[in-house]
Amino acid sequence: MVFIESSKNEVWTLPPDIRDLIPSDHICYLVEAFVDMMDFNEFEIRCEGPGHPSYHPCILCKILIQSMLDRVRSSRAIARNVRENIVYMHLAEHLQPDFRTISDFRKNNENLITEVFKNTVKAAKDLGVIGLEQLSTDGSIVKASASKNSTVIIDVLEVIGEYVNNELKKGIELDKVEDKNFGSCRGYDQLNKSGKYKVKSVVAKYIKQVNKDKFDNRKKEIEETVKEALNEFEKDSIEKVSLTDQESRFMKNKREILKLAYNTQITVDHKLGIIVANDVCQDRNDMHQLKPQIELVEENCGLLKEGTRICADSGYCSGENIHYLNEKKLDPYIPEKKEVTKTATENVKVIRFNIGNFEYDEKNDEFICPENQRLKFLCENYEEKKKRKYRIYKGTECKKCEFSKNCTKRKDGIRRLKIANFSKERKELTDKMKTEEAKKIFGQRKQVVEPAIGNYKENLGFRDFFTRGLKSVRNEFNLVCTAVNLRKIWIYLIKMSEIGEKIEINGAFRLKKGIMN
Repeated sequence: MVFIESSKNEVWTLPPDIRDLIPSDHICYLVEAFVDMMDFNEFEIRCEGPGHPSYHPCILCKILIQSMLDRVRSSRAIARNVRENIVYMHLAEHLQPDFRTISDFRKNNENLITEVFKNTVKAAKDLGVIGLEQLSTDGSIVKASASKNSTVIIDVLEVIGEYVNNELKKGIELDKVEDKNFGSCRGYDQLNKSGKYKVKSVVAKYIKQVNKDKFDNRKKEIEETVKEALNEFEKDSIEKVSLTDQESRFMKNKREILKLAYNTQITVDHKLGIIVANDVCQDRNDMHQLKPQIELVEENCGLLKEGTRICADSGYCSGENIHYLNEKKLDPYIPEKKEVTKTATENVKVIRFNIGNFEYDEKNDEFICPENQRLKFLCENYEEKKKRKYRIYKGTECKKCEFSKNCTKRKDGIRRLKIANFSKERKELTDKMKTEEAKKIFGQRKQVVEPAIGNYKENLGFRDFFTRGLKSVRNEFNLVCTAVNLRKIWIYLIKMSEIGEKIEINGAFRLKKGIMN
């Protein structure tokens, strides 16, 4: 058998152009051309003056976007690719930034990275692949870079904080701190044995670090960690906070497993599946994220025209959201939350008095029950947890009704209805969602926004965050959405080149027969 001869010992007297080693239809050329389109004047002005020269943000943006496309997210792995991978060598223009430089750039340049994502939306809009006729919004829980074992309750946090502040006073001082916070319990050892809180390892870890490290830097770092964690307790009504990533929250994923995570939000245009807005939040549900998403869409794409269809699942269904969309003259398609399916063994008389079977008399502002009894307006309250107003309606003749026991479990036997604001608009949307046309329009959502989430989770391997803190994870998610959009644009350009189309975006790059010029 004859083998192809290699050139192991051949020396190149003249180095080739590195681009000759990269396929002409590689997506890195789109990444390069796209980033070269951006305006870095603000960044360049900031870096002017004396000091050690820094890497141009253009180079770092290119390698970060390409790394997201290649499912490489570790800053050390990216730094290794810059030294060893010809694609990254080309994008880095033969420079070799180290992992710390890459990590710090990704963490500290929120405005620039946000602008990178916005430019993908602008490029897609210039190409004409964003229609803005129908948009779909959805959220997904993404695991934070933190462990359950790093969480503490506020009492334990105060013990750590006080111990750090009094580290020079050993032994008896620690006992006083513990007695003050835990009462009759003999410190964290006893709490751990009781199984009430697993805090021994957490407290011991931080106390050990304070005693071991004689320098003030570590002490200040722990003090800052404790301070940030205490701020999270004040900011949000939570039972525990993570000392690793204080801004993460316990959330249930689709498997109903409780994990420290963030809630990622995206809004996708239906024409080509371009992500036109994204965000990361700490909310455990999606209820309050629809308005911010619409605002971000308009910030990125301009004001939405009247009648733009907005699709979202039942997690976004609230009177406030529906009223907001109606005020903007947008066309909402949001189903009501499904009621729990009733079993055959349940009392039919009880089902008859469900709130959905009460009619509303708009003229008199009263509800009429199935027994034709009227419930009059009593008062208006505010629900802090759901951040919404609601109205209370109270029955007048309930005690005389023979079905009062089926209608209410209240001891006084008088039925009360808790009605959220904008109930009329909710009812109108519910009726609309029952039509075949609305079901068809809403069904398209599953073919657009859910595949987009599946794409970055499965194809880009984005199932958990590498960075920590709300600001940093937003940067990371912006890079993910940038990569998703650029791949969509790249596939579209390749298809256009196959049918002989010549594409130009802002005069910055052209595509003809699959070759970037």
